[in-house]
Amino acid sequence: MDIWRLIERDHANIAQLIREIPNALNGPGVVRSRERLLSDLLDELHAHAVSVDAGLLTLLDRYAEARALVEGLRREHEEVMGDLDRLARTRRPASGWLNTFEDVTYGVDRHLHRHWHELVPLARRVLSEQEIREAATAFVRARSRVLRTAGRGSGASGGSGDLVVAAVAGLAIAGAGLLAWRSGLLGGASVPSRTPTRERGERDGPRRGQPLSDRAAASAPGPRRPGEDFQARQERLLDEAIEETFPASDPISPSRITR
Repeated sequence: MDIWRLIERDHANIAQLIREIPNALNGPGVVRSRERLLSDLLDELHAHAVSVDAGLLTLLDRYAEARALVEGLRREHEEVMGDLDRLARTRRPASGWLNTFEDVTYGVDRHLHRHWHELVPLARRVLSEQEIREAATAFVRARSRVLRTAGRGSGASGGSGDLVVAAVAGLAIAGAGLLAWRSGLLGGASVPSRTPTRERGERDGPRRGQPLSDRAAASAPGPRRPGEDFQARQERLLDEAIEETFPASDPISPSRITR
């Protein structure tokens, strides 16, 4: 897991939402309405802040040279979220709503710009390789916990609450199943991988009609090796399962914050 890529992906997702909101429609029956997208933006910023705090800010707070930046970013995040919350409570956009939105989201851009151009360089310089790996794991796990609570709690819109809960439950089941398979609890690790004999002229890749279970067995890790640390193996498999079921997707148009 590369924490720098995870942070950059979050920033791009947030930027995409900011670009979509001014052009969104409002009203009953509109799936991606302005109100819905603004709620998504609040949830995405909250999840990103919790993840960054767990992954980087908590570690950097141990270093005297980083404490001022850590405190400043935490305070700045609360101010940005407060501005967006007040804007979201405006159910019927009054005159000048878009101008207010531009002002508020400029503060979001500036905040994320500080993440990438101040926080990330400092973390790269101060933290050890081991601490960076720990930060990546804490980042992913914190984001997963936020998603399991379906956003910001009472502040999140309730229109899609059932969908969010269902999606999170599905991801949890998928992750647990993958972890159980890879851990050998379902007998997957003991299934020997088979390399099918290809006919002359047949292309590389699975043969027509090859069972999906054979393909899964071919890519599954083997049984524990003698002397292998069980705890380390479980941690590695858990991290892989979390990363492969990580719900955030790459944005449609990934571009960096430039303001």
